[in-house]
Amino acid sequence: MEWMLFAVASSFTFALVSVLDKLLISNHVANSRVFVATVGIAQILLGLFALPFALESPYPVTAVIIALLSGVFSGAYLVAMFIIMESQDVSRVVPVVSTYPVFVALLAYLFLGESVTPVAWICVVVTVAGAALVSLAPSSIGSQGGRESIVAMAVLLVASMSFGLSQFLSKTIADDMTLWGQFMLRGIGGGIVCGCLILSPSVRNGLSEVLRKPKTLSLIALTEVVLVFFAILFFFRAIYSGEVYLTATAMATRPLFVFALTLFLSLPFIGLFKESMEGTALMTRTAGIVLTVGGVIGVSLL
Repeated sequence: MEWMLFAVASSFTFALVSVLDKLLISNHVANSRVFVATVGIAQILLGLFALPFALESPYPVTAVIIALLSGVFSGAYLVAMFIIMESQDVSRVVPVVSTYPVFVALLAYLFLGESVTPVAWICVVVTVAGAALVSLAPSSIGSQGGRESIVAMAVLLVASMSFGLSQFLSKTIADDMTLWGQFMLRGIGGGIVCGCLILSPSVRNGLSEVLRKPKTLSLIALTEVVLVFFAILFFFRAIYSGEVYLTATAMATRPLFVFALTLFLSLPFIGLFKESMEGTALMTRTAGIVLTVGGVIGVSLL
């Protein structure tokens, strides 16, 4: 059960990061592209931090390449998610990108030989369906709808596949590379993808503005360095102690934590978000929560 504890801890930490990310994108940086560039810088810094621990043992060249690719796919996921998050509610974005356990389970079954029983498949589908239900409920005022929303959801599904592939690749080299080795290379790979946006003059100007705002800089450091460090560390501890499709399914609880956090922050005396608290929204999301939690409990009992 160690993998479950680490997976849920990672899920909660990433949920907290997602909520803070939305606040940063909406209130503290010029636009989502500037924010993605700051995330890229933070990812590279985290990778460099892990460098002394990662160099304790040599790694096969193939494993190094796969770890970097894992970071690249993770970076692509981050770019898509943050750009869409600028115009969509975080409580809608996160459930859609949390559908990746289906892709992870399929890849693990086909290529890693992990035993995915029919009951396990049902639990995976139930968990993802619950996450989707949380996303489909009425949400905040002001988010884009219609065709833009459909396109956004399609992009997020592709991002979810990319993240699932990143997790799958991490598991394939778990026997050939230490946790810190993967931590370092994944951070560098993802950081390069996100950091590419710094080539844009407007993004560089936006970064200059961020550097002149101590409050924004401190919040970014807390979110993208400190919290993300622990979220990724918990993720790798889960990957190294359990099967990847089980870990991915447990981490699909992230939308529940996002919903709870945004609902709390939507209370009148806080007012940081504008989540709908109407009966239909709460009933739909409650049903989604029950399905997601039930699916994860089912997986944990297998």
